[in-house]
Amino acid sequence: MINGEMNVVSWHPVLTDHQSYTLEALQQKGNYALKVYVANTVHVERQAQGWVNRHVSSFSPELIPEKGWFKFAIQRLRKNRKAVHLFGSPFEQAKLIVVLFLAVAMGLRVYLISEPYSPISVGYQNDKRQYINWLKAKFRPLLYGIYGFLLRHRIDGVFAISCRAIEQYQSLGINREKIFPFGYFVPYQDPAEGLDLPTSSSGKTGLKIVFVGNLIARKGLDLLINAVSNLTKNGWSLSLDVYGPGDPDQYSFDNFSVRYCGLIPFGNSQAVISEYDVLILPSRYDGWGVVVNEALMAGVPVICSDQVGAGAVIEKWQCGATFASEDVPDLVAKLENLLIQPELLNSMRLAANKAGASLEPKVAGQYMSDIIRLNSDMVGALNLCKCPWYECR
Repeated sequence: MINGEMNVVSWHPVLTDHQSYTLEALQQKGNYALKVYVANTVHVERQAQGWVNRHVSSFSPELIPEKGWFKFAIQRLRKNRKAVHLFGSPFEQAKLIVVLFLAVAMGLRVYLISEPYSPISVGYQNDKRQYINWLKAKFRPLLYGIYGFLLRHRIDGVFAISCRAIEQYQSLGINREKIFPFGYFVPYQDPAEGLDLPTSSSGKTGLKIVFVGNLIARKGLDLLINAVSNLTKNGWSLSLDVYGPGDPDQYSFDNFSVRYCGLIPFGNSQAVISEYDVLILPSRYDGWGVVVNEALMAGVPVICSDQVGAGAVIEKWQCGATFASEDVPDLVAKLENLLIQPELLNSMRLAANKAGASLEPKVAGQYMSDIIRLNSDMVGALNLCKCPWYECR
């Protein structure tokens, strides 16, 4: 449908900020009637880490009932036969997998909004259940292969979050013309006046580095601390401040060059990050990494591992650098470049501001609107809707 009003129905396991602002922008840019259904109102693990669902005011997600959910889903799908159906994180929960397959069986217009599946066995939210995580990593390729076989000719497209997601969905048999590069998006935030923020880098000299994230193995904080320690031992002037939930006792903080500074009040990461020279996200794996958005929107360059989905943004805009995951000498080399060439950091700051502007939800909403307004049988949609954020090799 090119002209006229279109209804959009969005299905999610749980709706978080980095999804809801994009949906609001989609609703505004396309003038859509938008309805959102969620299986849960909160993500228990993320809530324990301090996350808050501050859904935008333009719509209120409706909870799929626990009892009678199948009948509920059938009724909503039938009621919205002419709508475009978006499935966010489509394979996270069994209940929504069933709804997804019901939608394609009914011949509805369906798009997936999906991160890549994790290829490694470390936990995504915590370091517990190591054996179960190992089993999941072994079976994911097989399971996703089944999903791809059943869906590849029956969905209208995939909003693939990162280059890895694009590669994975292509390998599952989805036509590249139906795969659209995507990401997660949060809005620019003005620093909150009078907010009592955690201890910052004020008064420190040298290169001021910040890490924001869970204190778990997947995030690779141990690699970053190792790199900073190597550099300080060799006489370089730099410091690392760490913010995030978890157990700091498992890391080697010296409270001088490497400090643990506690938690950042939810929604204020940009204000804290803006006080630093560079943010580093050394993850062993990250489907996207929203903290990269927050740093760039604060005008702060980013160094991340090549296993961070948002690293493609860094490469396109030259607003930081990427290093080989788990390669401490490579990370050390990237930091030495900034220490030796302070002018390089200045050019990265300018690029960070430009990249940050491209990551506004309103840009994502317009891009998504342009795609779903194309006729489902139109060839070459990928070329008509150029990705604003990154390019994949």
